[in-house]
Amino acid sequence: MGLFSSKEEKESKEQQKLQDALDTYELNDLDMKYAQSVRYIQQTLAAANVMENGAFLAGMKGEESIKITYLNTLIEQNWIIIRQLDEISKKLSK
Repeated sequence: MGLFSSKEEKESKEQQKLQDALDTYELNDLDMKYAQSVRYIQQTLAAANVMENGAFLAGMKGEESIKITYLNTLIEQNWIIIRQLDEISKKLSK
């Protein structure tokens, strides 16, 4: 295995990450024109998770932890709303 990946390998890894994100949030039937947005959201959430872990290790206060928990709950609710809106859109298109 070389030190640097080929362009095809990088694209394959990115496509696999995208598919993993769609699987995680049960968005496999989502129109592919929105799929890259899902990937971007997942990358942003991963970065936020790293920052959250750093804040926790730095001694985050309890109320800040609760706020983050509530915000994560809202994010999960948004995934549900995205799925439902996509289903409604597909039913209306028929």
